[in-house]
Amino acid sequence: MNSHFLRAALIAASALFTMPAAASTEKLLYSFPSNSYPIGRPDQDSNGALYGTADGLDGSGAVFRLKEKDGTWRYQTLFDFSGTSGAYPYAGPIIDRVTGILYGTTTGGGNSGNGTVYSLAPARGGWSEAVLHSFSFSHGSYPYPPLLKDKASGDLYGTTLNGGAYHCGTAFQLAQVNGNWTFSIIYNFQKGGDACHPTVQLKPGAQAGTLIGASSGRKGTLFELKRSNGLWSESVIHTFTGSDGEHPYDIDASHDGTIYGVAYVGGRFGNGVVFQLTPTLNGYTYSVIYDFLGGSDGAFGVGINYDATTGYLYGTTFSGGSSGNGTIFRLAPSGTGWTETVLHSFAGAPNDGGRPYSRPIVDRPTGALYGTTGGGGANDGGTVYMVQP
Repeated sequence: MNSHFLRAALIAASALFTMPAAASTEKLLYSFPSNSYPIGRPDQDSNGALYGTADGLDGSGAVFRLKEKDGTWRYQTLFDFSGTSGAYPYAGPIIDRVTGILYGTTTGGGNSGNGTVYSLAPARGGWSEAVLHSFSFSHGSYPYPPLLKDKASGDLYGTTLNGGAYHCGTAFQLAQVNGNWTFSIIYNFQKGGDACHPTVQLKPGAQAGTLIGASSGRKGTLFELKRSNGLWSESVIHTFTGSDGEHPYDIDASHDGTIYGVAYVGGRFGNGVVFQLTPTLNGYTYSVIYDFLGGSDGAFGVGINYDATTGYLYGTTFSGGSSGNGTIFRLAPSGTGWTETVLHSFAGAPNDGGRPYSRPIVDRPTGALYGTTGGGGANDGGTVYMVQP
C-alpha cells in the first residue's frame, strides 16, 4: 500500500476518536519574570492554595505560593535556593496536608552539586528549609522527578536521573526515625536490558510493596520495584520500541493499580502516545490508548493525571494545538476506547502561557485544572494557569 495513502487512512481513523476544543475557560493566575522556568507541577493544600517551584527564579530557583483571596490570586516567594541549600528545583513540591510541610528535590546544589532532598515548613514569620539529604554521585545525581510520600509510613521515595554504582541513576528512600531522616539506596539502575536513567515520579503498583516507574534510556522502559523481607528488587515490565511510544515522560496510577502514562515521542505518527499498563494475574499488559497526530490535538505528551472522581485522564502536550504552544487535553472512556478532547490550546506570550512541561492537577471541589507553563505570559517567563473544563 502507498505510504502516503496509509498515513492518510490512519489519520482519518484516529480523527474519529478526537473531538474539537471544548468550551472551557482558561485564566492566567500569574506571569513570571523572564528566565524563571516554572516547569514542575504545583501541589495544593487543603485550603486551595497552590505551591510550586520555578527552576531559574532569582538565580538558583525558588519555591512559591499562590493563594486566592476575594477572587484575586496573590503570589509570594517562600524560599530562594542558594546553592548549599539546593539549586534548580526542576520538580514541583509535594505537600503534607496535615502538617503543611513541603517536600521536594533540587537537581543541583548541596554539598557536592549533585542535588538535594529538602523540606520547607511553615514557621513564625516565614518558612524554614531543611536539607534532608545532599547527594554525592555515588548516591545518585540529578534527582529530577517529584517525590512520592508513602501515606502509611510517611517515607519518601524518589529517583535520580544519573549517578549511582553504574551511572544509570538510583531509586532511594528517606525514612524518618525519631525525628531524623535516614537515606538509603533501594536500587542502582544498570545499562543493557535494565531501566537506565529513571525519569518519572514513582507510583504505587497494583500489589502492596511495589512501585512503578519509567526510564528514558534507549527508547525507554517501564519498571517495577518490589520489596520483600526488607529488600528491594527490580524488573522491567515493558520496553518501548518506538512504534508503541518512546521516552516515557509521566505516569499516574488509578485506584485499581492501572498505570496511565504519556511517551514524549514515538507512536504511529512520531508525536507521542498515551498508554495504559493493566495489571493481570501474571504481571501487566501494555497498550496504546491514543496516538497524537501532531496538529490541533497536540504533540509530545509531557503530563498525565488520572481523575478518580470521573475516570477521565487530563494531560498536557509540549507542542501542537492551534498555535503550536501546547495543549491541555482530556481523554474520556468511550465504549472500548477513549475519546480525546482539547480543553485549551496555549497561545504563548504575552497573553497566554506556552510550552507546558508537566501535568495539571485537579481541584476536587470545583473540577478546575491548575498547572504551569515553562514559557509564555507577560514576560515569556512562564505562567500558572487555571482551566475550568
